[in-house]
Amino acid sequence: MKKLNFGCGADLKDGWDNVDIQKGKGIKINFNFDKFPYPLRENYYDYVLMSQVIEHLMYPEKALYELHKACRDGAIIRIETPHYTNKGAYNSLQHRGFFSEKAFTNFIMASTLVERNKCFKIKTLQVTPTIMGKFIPSFIRNKLSLFLNGLQSQIHIEYEIVK
Repeated sequence: MKKLNFGCGADLKDGWDNVDIQKGKGIKINFNFDKFPYPLRENYYDYVLMSQVIEHLMYPEKALYELHKACRDGAIIRIETPHYTNKGAYNSLQHRGFFSEKAFTNFIMASTLVERNKCFKIKTLQVTPTIMGKFIPSFIRNKLSLFLNGLQSQIHIEYEIVK
């Protein structure tokens, strides 16, 4: 199984292709994630981890399509990012975008209309609550988070690649 740790930073994984914008020991390829096309092999990866990266990108949709090209049919792209209502989303001057879970479901709908074929499908979508949010049942927390910040912590989504 070929695995890509996209935007690895210091989180290097053994047996994975670790790629980042910076050079360093253990980083296989370094390149600017906002310049296209990516220097990745096409139809190669079975699994891509994109942890705490998408919020730093200037063109997140283009990046996902580039990763789609690098993946085999049936591959998984796992994205982990702060929820827009969590103050952690605003803790870095390098963050360019903030996301709700709806952004990732809307991306699927838009990609099918623009591309005229389905490139991605959602395998899992999970919103992790904050410590305070854990005390509120999810069906209430999801509605309250529209009005109150600090209830949702992270979004974890897995897209399955369709070719």
